[in-house]
Amino acid sequence: MFAMKFNWMQRATAALILVAATCVGSTFAQTKGPIRIGVLAPSTGPLAGPGAEMIDGMKMFWEKNNYTAGGRKVELVIADTTCNPDQALTQARRLALQEKVNFLLGPLCGHEGPAVAQVSKETGIPLVLDPAGADTNTKWDRTPTVIRTAVSASQISHPFGDYLYKELGARKATFIGSDYTWGHEVAGGMIRTYKELGGAVNKVIWAPLATTDYGASLAAIPADSDAVVVALAGVARIRFFEAWYNFGYDKKFKLHGGYWLHEDAIPQIDDRAVGLISNSVHYVAGIDTPENKAFVDEYARKYKKVPSWFAESAYTSGLWTKAAIDSINGNVEDRAAFLKAMRTVQVKAPRGPLKLDAYDNPIQNVYITRLQKVKHPILGDVLMNIPVKTYTNVSQFWTDKPEDFLKRGPYKP
Repeated sequence: MFAMKFNWMQRATAALILVAATCVGSTFAQTKGPIRIGVLAPSTGPLAGPGAEMIDGMKMFWEKNNYTAGGRKVELVIADTTCNPDQALTQARRLALQEKVNFLLGPLCGHEGPAVAQVSKETGIPLVLDPAGADTNTKWDRTPTVIRTAVSASQISHPFGDYLYKELGARKATFIGSDYTWGHEVAGGMIRTYKELGGAVNKVIWAPLATTDYGASLAAIPADSDAVVVALAGVARIRFFEAWYNFGYDKKFKLHGGYWLHEDAIPQIDDRAVGLISNSVHYVAGIDTPENKAFVDEYARKYKKVPSWFAESAYTSGLWTKAAIDSINGNVEDRAAFLKAMRTVQVKAPRGPLKLDAYDNPIQNVYITRLQKVKHPILGDVLMNIPVKTYTNVSQFWTDKPEDFLKRGPYKP
């Protein structure tokens, strides 16, 4: 009898504690102001197009969720970085110190990432690094307050070197890359894996990010190259595409995109691209899963186009941060709790399964893609990147042990 009474009292006490905790969490969320997210993205400059895609994906997610997380309203405070590290640094400091945002998200350009991470290191403000992919942020220059939710540069390109040699049969390839951090690391990753398999590099040609004339780059391609591999970013992708066909290089060489024609560039090209191997990347619109089909259709209805990886990455950053904020009842002022939640929550992303490694970078699929003409139920006939090979659960360290990879040092031109 006494035991039964004691058990009843235990259960009642536990129930009261649970109700009290719930009320405290709810009251906390109600008494706090909005959660302010400082978003760093280029709205001007050579990567303004991907920047717009990034903001579109982010806004679509938060609109869908009524700009609410953890019982609190969410505000996006957006700053233009122009794809310039100095500007990104200035804007990050302004958002952290003057705008008093709760955490930073961005930037987009690879060489901006280390600059913004420095602000996180100096101030302690959490940085959700997305989509900037500089390898160093989650390898050699890690900061405890920085978590990447997108991808590191060479992570997506190591598989392409493997594919280039084994599936495309290249043995004397020439590589053309954008001459900045992201381009160096993307090209460096694919060159490494290609060479390790026995492939010869005929030449590596670097083009400034804002290049308008690719005549000199094309003329520098050795005549005996059996493949030309492109790793270009921003408007350079379109300029190269036009120069390649206008000067008749499609009649001379086999062209492959290791990192090239993403969905944000597709509206500016034409059917000459059909059949090209276009990318080695962690997201394309043609991924055949229920989660991705729903995402693509939602994006197509809203923006009348297919989403790029910049849009998906921003959308997924919303999934990830909202799940973390919900799990701590909106208490983002507790930075340690927010960072811990970011490291432990699970999300179902359009791109596929995600899991953070011990260095705060996602382990994820990488897709080799071919551009094809498809009939979309909302958009009709469109060009779309369709996966032709999936490398599953790809680590930023490829097949190396982390300590062995780190000994190699960063990829450089």
